[in-house]
Amino acid sequence: MKNVFKKLFNPALLLIFLTSIALAEDVDLDKIVVTPSRIEESSEDVGRVVDVVTSGEIQRSGAQDLAEALTDLTSVDMSNYGGPGTDKNIRMRGSTSAQVLILMDGRPINNPRDGQVDLSTIPLDNISRVEVMHGAGSSLYGSSAMGGVVNIITKDPPKAGQKAELYSSFGTARTYVERMLYGAKVGNFGFLASGGYQSSEGFRQNSEFNSKDCNLKLGYDINNENKVSFNSGFYKSRSGVPGSTDWTDIDDKQNVLKRYFDFHWNFKPDTKTGISFKAYQNFDRLEFIENSTTYSKDVQNTTVRGFDLQLDKQLLDVYRIVCGFNYVKNMNDSTTSAKHEYNVTSGYLENRLDLFDNKLNINLSARLDDYSNFGTQINPSLDFLYKFNDAIKLHGLISRSYRVPTFNDLYWPNDGMGEGNPNLKPEKGVTGELGFEARINKYLASGLTYYCSDYKQLIQWSEWTPAKVSQPENIASALIQGLEFENKIFITDNLELELDYSFLVAKDTQTHKYLLYQPKNKIDAGLKYNDHNGLTVELKGQFTDIRFADTNNNDKVKSFFVLGLSVTKKFKPGITCFGYIDNLLNRKYEVMQGYPMPGFSITGGLKAEF
Repeated sequence: MKNVFKKLFNPALLLIFLTSIALAEDVDLDKIVVTPSRIEESSEDVGRVVDVVTSGEIQRSGAQDLAEALTDLTSVDMSNYGGPGTDKNIRMRGSTSAQVLILMDGRPINNPRDGQVDLSTIPLDNISRVEVMHGAGSSLYGSSAMGGVVNIITKDPPKAGQKAELYSSFGTARTYVERMLYGAKVGNFGFLASGGYQSSEGFRQNSEFNSKDCNLKLGYDINNENKVSFNSGFYKSRSGVPGSTDWTDIDDKQNVLKRYFDFHWNFKPDTKTGISFKAYQNFDRLEFIENSTTYSKDVQNTTVRGFDLQLDKQLLDVYRIVCGFNYVKNMNDSTTSAKHEYNVTSGYLENRLDLFDNKLNINLSARLDDYSNFGTQINPSLDFLYKFNDAIKLHGLISRSYRVPTFNDLYWPNDGMGEGNPNLKPEKGVTGELGFEARINKYLASGLTYYCSDYKQLIQWSEWTPAKVSQPENIASALIQGLEFENKIFITDNLELELDYSFLVAKDTQTHKYLLYQPKNKIDAGLKYNDHNGLTVELKGQFTDIRFADTNNNDKVKSFFVLGLSVTKKFKPGITCFGYIDNLLNRKYEVMQGYPMPGFSITGGLKAEF
């Protein structure tokens, strides 16, 4: 805790000085977000750093999956095993991918088997927007929200009439994507259905891939203040598993099946009160088929069931509370590690103060999680936002966070290489941040945030030796410090430049070695041209510094720079043509050691909207 406070407030005077010299102009950058406080509010009134990526921005970016759509955000660093159908997981601010909580319409989707979410399995055409909240969020969301929280907001049925979309693309490695979406509103009832198919031959031996998915959202408006919705869907894929270049597999396969549903009720009995209820289930089936010598199949079935009841109430003009009760049951049925389950009962409370004519916003929140196997976890948080004027804002945060061990950490069977440890404890952390945002003039908007996280009881798997298998233990600790510097330059009405820089020092406090796959420097640049007649051209580049693939920092993964180009043209009525080029310079590089990324790749296609 002392390390966080000391590191956090050293740069405070610098930040305040920088904000004071900015010659700011009034500007409207208002967006509605729900992730920071679990209720809808203006992004201008929250003390957290939140990136909002809309469906239109995703389409124009040329992203082929959600990982590509988020990879150029300053706080984000992706794990990418290369090509369509491979695992793509998000890391934020020096965290592991299991330390980032992923939500879909507020429903947690991290798999308790390994704690991760493969972002490539989430269809893009079903996304309305994605909110990415930087930093700890356990005070409202519980486990896994250490590095950040990603909330994927799906599209709702149309408010009136009907709409339809058809999407088709073809690219390198004979990669096909075919998708369709249709929705309508009839009286007080609305629905939105979407589905698609994807296939690719892959660019490595045994990397072929195909998938299909279907999603349905039903909504009924009892009246304007009382609404219910039901959301359900499935995802199914089959892919080759080529392995790393040091340990190739030419015939192993992997099958994935995901199913989910959630029921949501929203009620506003008056203008100052909101009540919501959510019940949900996630099911995940992973099959790994070994064909190298003798046929074998390992099957992992994971089921999560939960519900959440929430109340938000404006008690005074300057004081509002958000409180709720949550229950979740996690179950794992594995052919290798047998059956295991645990449950968690939770309560959370946020107190929000809006002072001095809304110039100062203060949020004090806390959450209690009572586990059947990990005891009680209590995580408080305090954040603030101070508005010097409409264009300059100062924000800060101090928060505790945690992550419980996964089923794999606890119960992995002894396979001669590794074995789980049922005595593991939750990882814990304290995070602080201080930063500002300013619209300096009509040509430049900037933001700078310093953060520091002190992690304890980190779960680390020991090195395998002929005498002892690898086992996870709560032996590691880490101090993570970083800077996020974001700039948006409006060159002309048609031309815009984004230049973002992330500096990160993530080290083990005992060995002083760098944590796995954490780049010290990351630079993202994007130049976008829009002629306001339907033509958009974007050129994006990313530099990622060297990373280390082992705890002793002996295995370096080389730095890389990649360039991409996207061109979209919207014709009337509702026809959009697009072309995307990834790895424009045809660079050879790896994000994860032993897993080469695709070279020069091109995709073209058509989208029709009715």
